Amino acid sequence: MNNGTSNNSLRILITGGSSGIGEAVALEMAKNGHSFYLTGRNKNRLKTICDSLTSLGCEAYFGVGDVSDENKVNQMLEEVKSKLGGVDVVFANAGVGYFGNLEDLTIEQYDEQFNTNVRGVFLWLNKTLPLLKTQNKGQIIVTSSNLGLKTGARCSLYAATKHAIQAMVWCLREELKGTNVKAATINPGSVDTPWFNGKDVDRSRMLAVEDIAKAVRFIIDQDETSNIDHILLMPGKTS
Repeated sequence: MNNGTSNNSLRILITGGSSGIGEAVALEMAKNGHSFYLTGRNKNRLKTICDSLTSLGCEAYFGVGDVSDENKVNQMLEEVKSKLGGVDVVFANAGVGYFGNLEDLTIEQYDEQFNTNVRGVFLWLNKTLPLLKTQNKGQIIVTSSNLGLKTGARCSLYAATKHAIQAMVWCLREELKGTNVKAATINPGSVDTPWFNGKDVDRSRMLAVEDIAKAVRFIIDQDETSNIDHILLMPGKTS
């Protein structure tokens, strides 16, 4: 959108904005004084982050709710329109993941992952696309995974959700041809976020949230002459 270093303030919507990648992207984009609406389930965390954004000179609001709840999505989108006047960037970032052999995963884990990772992305894109198409500009970014491009043991359901949204975005890119609305995915490997709290994993070799934030910013700030499809990031520390 080539707005990152201009005087044009973008209206940025971030789902899953209460910690991790969502928080890091908000703080990265706040360096240029954009406006924000963050969604998540942790009201206290959302308020704290919005206070930080405000202290940096940004306009920032938040909504608490489940991305898979259509009524809550409708309610929050009305707040986005009333408080920001619309949206320029939709960063569909909320996600959950459970890992293990397929026979050990539960139907509850299936439902939560598909509701959040797929239904949640669909709802937010479904509701915001008419706004973006009407103004004929905007950037959609969906947090996928390296597992949206490949598969692996012990990640069957999680990878299935990420393959689903990968296909959703790739189909959407075809639908958006001839418009100035763009769609992309960000596809990181393991990222050191609170997602791994309490899990027996080596977080020292993971990507940092700042790595993802800079890649997301690169997509948002791209020139009109490019249309980034996806960015795959893998950890640089292999040993």
